[in-house]
Amino acid sequence: MSKYPVVEDLCLAADALITDYSSIMFDYACLDRPIVSYVDDWEVYSQARGVYFDLLSQEPGQTPGATATDEDQLIEVFRSGAWKDERSTALRTAFRERFVQFDDGHAAERVVRKVFLGQDATPAVVPLDRRTPAPAPEAVGAAVLIPAQASGDRVTT
Repeated sequence: MSKYPVVEDLCLAADALITDYSSIMFDYACLDRPIVSYVDDWEVYSQARGVYFDLLSQEPGQTPGATATDEDQLIEVFRSGAWKDERSTALRTAFRERFVQFDDGHAAERVVRKVFLGQDATPAVVPLDRRTPAPAPEAVGAAVLIPAQASGDRVTT
């Protein structure tokens, strides 16, 4: 699905995100749905590129949910239910508090008002616990049809 042109559609259609180091994890965290970090090259990547936080630490505010460093671990994350268990939920909550507390749909407006117009940075930030993210397809029992990019086929998730 990485060539699908509208990532927002994919995020809305997914019950969970499996990602590596992509910044999509921050956007997806706004939906308050499970995030699994599949970082099979963590040692090489973190040494070569450097990282701002440790996805494998399993520390609140560092890790957005369950992690896996190889395919067997990734399979086990889903078989065991670790992708959506209490621990993953707690990690996601701390990650959201750290990284998406201001992403309430009005962040750009506050910046423009403050920086460019010299006004108060209004409207006020909506606290995370007062937001209602779009429900996951699983939560509403929906089958989502996503148009295939290259053909007339449709993918059902």
